[in-house]
Amino acid sequence: MPGGTRGGRAVVIGAGVAGLAAARVLADHFEAVTVLERDTLESGAAVRPGVPQGHHVHGLLALGAEVLEGCFPGLRAELEQAGAPVWDWGEGLCAVLPKGTPAPLPMGMPIQTFSRPLLERVLRGRVTALGSVTLRDGLAVTGLRTAAPGKATGVLVKGSDGEDEVVADLVVDASGRSSHLPQWLAGLGLPSPRITTVDAQIGYASRTYTYPAGQPRPSWMGLLEPLRAPDVRKGCYAIRIENNALHVTLHGGGGTQLPRDDEAFLAFAKTLRGPIADTIACLTPTSPVRRYARTLNRKTAYHRLPRWPEGLIALGDSVCTFNPAYGQGMTVAALEARLLEQMLRSRRDGTPFDGHGFQKRLARVTAFSWLMATVPDRAWKRPGPALPVKAGNCFLDRLIDTVPYDPRTYTTFSQLFHMTAGPLALADPRLLSRVLIGPRPSPNRPAATA
Repeated sequence: MPGGTRGGRAVVIGAGVAGLAAARVLADHFEAVTVLERDTLESGAAVRPGVPQGHHVHGLLALGAEVLEGCFPGLRAELEQAGAPVWDWGEGLCAVLPKGTPAPLPMGMPIQTFSRPLLERVLRGRVTALGSVTLRDGLAVTGLRTAAPGKATGVLVKGSDGEDEVVADLVVDASGRSSHLPQWLAGLGLPSPRITTVDAQIGYASRTYTYPAGQPRPSWMGLLEPLRAPDVRKGCYAIRIENNALHVTLHGGGGTQLPRDDEAFLAFAKTLRGPIADTIACLTPTSPVRRYARTLNRKTAYHRLPRWPEGLIALGDSVCTFNPAYGQGMTVAALEARLLEQMLRSRRDGTPFDGHGFQKRLARVTAFSWLMATVPDRAWKRPGPALPVKAGNCFLDRLIDTVPYDPRTYTTFSQLFHMTAGPLALADPRLLSRVLIGPRPSPNRPAATA
């Protein structure tokens, strides 16, 4: 339930996961919310031009699913009704790690897998069903509407009918990787924010498959074979999704050439240690091979600017993007929407929203995810990463190498990966001793084979 009286208008730039989650929160606190989307949206679940990564495997971490369920009650059931399976991470994942594959282990950690277009379609339906929300597509936002350099009062838009403006008391930039906010701030005479990038130059090639009639399903629901710098340069992530489909993304690092066609896709899969090649050899492709290489991590330090316009905030990929291989983007977007809800609830009636304070708190929300993505990605740097990065990757490698042989380590690592446990879990003396000792295969509990 909203805190205080609803009033005023908000505008959200972008109808992706971050924008839709923000719109849902804003609907409880503003009389009118307008979501502006550059793409022309279809009624079904289709990959749109503004989200080219939508062709590739997406993951919603356990914490992200929990937060989105709180924001959209019944979301998991609605997705399941649309065919998105729910499964336990420890039981359903086949993790082909450098030192082995952990045996199935019930963890009580429910995971739901689906395509990005399905999730967006369901979220759009939920948001547009709210009486206070209007979604306008086919509109490009060209700039901020301002009353003075220090106050945003809406946005300028351009569509097929020409130019227009949308007046708002709060502007939310959720336009993603293509955000023009730094240029808009510069146009207002404000300083440019510092932008940090970490690019491991990892590429993807993806396609979907369906199971022929009578074809048995694999024992796993998800298959993960991660990269590891500098030697493990090929990997994959495959998940079962809606419409009786298997979604497969092949990963390549360190200059690895990615496949472009059917024959090359299967040939690449055959070079992996896991069972993906044997699995897809019997399936029917339902999409062409699609490649993607915009996998850099990028952080824009809006929180460090000495001045920030009133009536403006930025969230999602507009502020911090992650290498999609780690599956953090949608979960972080959900956490940012939760932060927005918390700050709106605590705001006193009639006072402007503290946008600068929001950016500072958002930076803390993204800090751990940024480290989890960039520490392993910096390991691809040549001639070599800095000593602290080497030490961090050495610890992570030892941790992952212990996973196949130690159920407790596997559970803790899974909780860290899914953000249901924080970084303090790494300080557990029992975990540290296991990691420092290193992998110790037990004759009574060997690692499973892929």
